[in-house]
Amino acid sequence: MAEFRAKSSSAQDHAAELDPAVQSPPQPGLVGVADRATRLSPHDDFDRDVWCLLGLPVDVATVDRAVAEIDAAVRTGQKLSFVTPNVNWLVRVLKDGAARREVLEADLSFIDGAPLVAMAKMLGVPAPSRVAGADIFEALRRRPGFGARRTRVFFFGGRDGAGAAAVAALNKEQGGVEAVGCLNPGFGDVETMSAPEIIAEINAARPDFVVVALGAAKGQAWIDRNKDQLEAPVIAHLGAVVDFTAGQIARAPEMVKKLGLEWLWRIKEEPALWRRYLNDGAALIGLAVRRFAPQLLALRHRHAGGDDPATADIRRDASCSTIVLSGAFTRASLSAARKAFRSAASSGSDVALDVSAVTQFDRSFLGLVLMLEKHVARSGRKLYVDGATASQSAVLRANAMNYRQSAPADEQILDTGRAATA
Repeated sequence: MAEFRAKSSSAQDHAAELDPAVQSPPQPGLVGVADRATRLSPHDDFDRDVWCLLGLPVDVATVDRAVAEIDAAVRTGQKLSFVTPNVNWLVRVLKDGAARREVLEADLSFIDGAPLVAMAKMLGVPAPSRVAGADIFEALRRRPGFGARRTRVFFFGGRDGAGAAAVAALNKEQGGVEAVGCLNPGFGDVETMSAPEIIAEINAARPDFVVVALGAAKGQAWIDRNKDQLEAPVIAHLGAVVDFTAGQIARAPEMVKKLGLEWLWRIKEEPALWRRYLNDGAALIGLAVRRFAPQLLALRHRHAGGDDPATADIRRDASCSTIVLSGAFTRASLSAARKAFRSAASSGSDVALDVSAVTQFDRSFLGLVLMLEKHVARSGRKLYVDGATASQSAVLRANAMNYRQSAPADEQILDTGRAATA
């Protein structure tokens, strides 16, 4: 049986986070406008500063970082698909396994919604602020194009007439974004909206950024299906951005947004939204009771062991790579897990995590496990977790990480949350 061993110390990992000279590859982090020319994401999910919030992957970010990511992707041509989950997304992800896969498959996940930001902070996820899709797009519009070049945007979806009005508005203001086309596919299904002639029309406009507005569920499914056929480096579902840009819906004033009441403003602008917000609010209360509160309680009753060295051994056989984890896995001590997860993900076999010697973990470790799940499930393999204590299992379940223990190969037991309910 082949073995692989990785070990990390908190001090070494912390130094690597603070000193760019020793980062290989560099860790993504918070940046300002001056840093936009640097590629922040190494496009290796195991190097992302990604955390887990109630089952959602969350990249630590600001609006400036999101703009920097878009600029870098446009400049290099490297594909970037990002999502901005809010409460509505969270509810859907916890109920629908396909939606869960779509969110995991995104390259970056920027947290939206004041309730999610508040819960993230209480659980120790260092979310500096909400990063709404509309705020990202407004920041792109306000700044001049990089290298004397404006970002070319194509609008796909939105209400009747909104796309054309958004194109006219952008090209009139001569800001950092140039609109190169729009298309409203109507009310068909994802397959109809993915017809070759539709993809060809979008590609013919040569956009840098395809902004999708089809409704969160349908829009993300359309992106997941077509992102490899689209030539634009950047693609994202940004909801009402088309309508905001067209001037058909007014955005909330800054004071309203700071008070966390943008949802109330949206109901004023679009009264039909009241039902969705009511349903999301009721679901959020249920989530707070069943998933959030138990994790908050677990934080207050953590056991000693936070300084235990983090190590990872990989034991391989013909059918499975078993990663034996030992010690405390927190943001400052994840290098051993990163190396082991990357190695196991490329092995071509099923993967089992043995956590029986893990004394502590935080939500950055759970975010890393989500990335392992992403790569294992992408190739149709299975992910297991063995040796979890009752409290560890409870935290995993609260995050819809319903992994089973390893079992004979003839059992089909990959569970990615499809059976989870909000």
